[in-house]
Amino acid sequence: ENLTAVKRTDVVSNLAHIRGRPTIDRGRVIAMSHAGLLAAIDLRNGRRLWQREIAGLESPWVAGDYVFVLTNDAEIAAVSRNDGRIHWVRALPRYEDPKKLEDPIIWTGPVLASDRLIVAGSHGWAMAISPYSGRIIGQVKLPSGVSVPPVVADGIVYFLANDAELVAYR
Repeated sequence: ENLTAVKRTDVVSNLAHIRGRPTIDRGRVIAMSHAGLLAAIDLRNGRRLWQREIAGLESPWVAGDYVFVLTNDAEIAAVSRNDGRIHWVRALPRYEDPKKLEDPIIWTGPVLASDRLIVAGSHGWAMAISPYSGRIIGQVKLPSGVSVPPVVADGIVYFLANDAELVAYR
């Protein structure tokens, strides 16, 4: 069993590795590869239940009937946990300088906290996104960029900024 898609967009996408940790939810393993597949696999028998051509490096986040993923194309998407159908997709900023297409932004996350999906970027901004519609609810400037996913505990979201500063938001 592998998670390699037929369609590849660049040399780097030939890497079939799974960097984000798979998520286990109600008897299903949800995993996403850099090479282009998001899949749900039956935990008991290993049978693939569904798959979609979506590439990413971060761990999927499962909540209720949806799987939330951050793609290699700087998009966040809500995918049906049951059949893999896409519910919504929201494009995130791709470059710090969008006019010159310079300084690509690397996003990390998502995590769910208090009815908000949280993502953070290498450019030093975090965004809150509605898990129901994909609408951007708000954003906050962090001390520096973020390279690791935020952590949620007891209603507090923690960001470890690249300058080693730990930032917490309630």
